[in-house]
Amino acid sequence: MNKPILAAATALATLPFSVNADVNFSGFASVVGGVATDSDVEVRGYDDNVNFKTGSFFALQAYSDLTDDLSATVQIRARGRDDWEPEFTWAFLSYEVSPSWRIQAGRQRIPMYLYSDYLDVSYAYHWIAPPGEVYKAPFDSIDGIASIHDLTVGDAMVNLRLYYGTEDFESQGNDYQMENIISVVASVNYGWWTFRSSYLQFDFSGELGLEPLVAAWQMTPFPEVGSELDVNEDKSEGLEFGVIFDNQDWLFVAEYIPSSLDETLIGDYEPWMVSVGKRFDNFMVHATMGEDVSKPYRDAINQVPLGVDPGLDALYAQTEAVLATREYSLPFYSVGLRWDFHSSAAMKFEYTHTELFGGDKSGALQAAIVTVF
Repeated sequence: MNKPILAAATALATLPFSVNADVNFSGFASVVGGVATDSDVEVRGYDDNVNFKTGSFFALQAYSDLTDDLSATVQIRARGRDDWEPEFTWAFLSYEVSPSWRIQAGRQRIPMYLYSDYLDVSYAYHWIAPPGEVYKAPFDSIDGIASIHDLTVGDAMVNLRLYYGTEDFESQGNDYQMENIISVVASVNYGWWTFRSSYLQFDFSGELGLEPLVAAWQMTPFPEVGSELDVNEDKSEGLEFGVIFDNQDWLFVAEYIPSSLDETLIGDYEPWMVSVGKRFDNFMVHATMGEDVSKPYRDAINQVPLGVDPGLDALYAQTEAVLATREYSLPFYSVGLRWDFHSSAAMKFEYTHTELFGGDKSGALQAAIVTVF
């Protein structure tokens, strides 16, 4: 445990809690082993050496009712892929304005996906983890405020949410900033069906490691190409549409998540998936198919004339090589088995076959023990 978290934990342990501020602890964990079926490739973070760190994690959550409709929630997660460095994924206060309306302030999960509310709780769904080809955002929490409403319309239960906040994160050695995050979420549960849709927008800035190429384009008659390669307070917008059917015998899940960062290298994402499962007593077999689709913005580069200047041609070639890494359509397929061998634990097995960037195809085998406690 790092020093800031250790200090915080020590301070909390010494506080004189009142009898009206009981703290309830819960947790969940996944111990996952995986291996790619071919050498010299990486599938879902696995190569051809068996790895027990990439998908494994432990999390501890504390909840305290502070009385008078106020409560506090803290969640700490440590992931193997982060060398088990603990981090606060949740740390928020919640105030119940009425039985059907509450406000949350602090660090909290932003519900970008159908399974966002329990994204890390593998015990709550059939996969070892939701497909990373679709659930690929490098962040899952924000610092901000949320308004959450629950209501009934006939026999349907409706949940409406509004979020506003900010987030800073690091991905592949680069730092990114998200400001003015606004998210609107609506979900409807009717019998065995759950329908969900969300809208997300934010201002996005970050260092993509392309600064020399951006600067070179700024010295040409086509500086807008450099702007396409730069990400600086650009507006991103995303939608999500999802549906779940679960009658405790058959399971059907479908989700489509289009998003765009206009006039940038990142461009458009359109990942989707469909999953079907069938239960047999304590066992479930399931299959999933989907596609990871990405297309960068190209309007400016398409306006550059070729064959006029060798230097310009060289810049064009370098830029095309960068854009090519962002343009792909990669289908994937997976089959899995879940065995509920314990009242609070399950074993899971999955095989995933996917097309990789560059046209290669490969697979990954995973096995996991998941639990809640």
